[in-house]
Amino acid sequence: MKKSHRNEKINNALKQAISEIIQEEIMEFSSDNFITVMYVIASPDLNKADVYVSALKDLDNVVEMLNKRAPYIRHLLSKKIKGLRRLPQLKFIPDEYKLI
Repeated sequence: MKKSHRNEKINNALKQAISEIIQEEIMEFSSDNFITVMYVIASPDLNKADVYVSALKDLDNVVEMLNKRAPYIRHLLSKKIKGLRRLPQLKFIPDEYKLI
């Protein structure tokens, strides 16, 4: 499937906004860890978005916590991103890419 420029812009905007939300709202509860949004892949119809994250420690627990808070993160996302008809359902996925 060919990537469109519009989809790429939306993915980047979602990544930036979700990163800010995690740093401002979520990280205050777990300041001893560092969570990074690696990339976002939204479906072309914006029904869903896979958000790949990395963490310094306890990646599985971080992903579980983010998925539980996904509706709240989506709510905050609606305040940050304007101009989209719909916001995708968020699914957080561990980005387990490791350099050898």
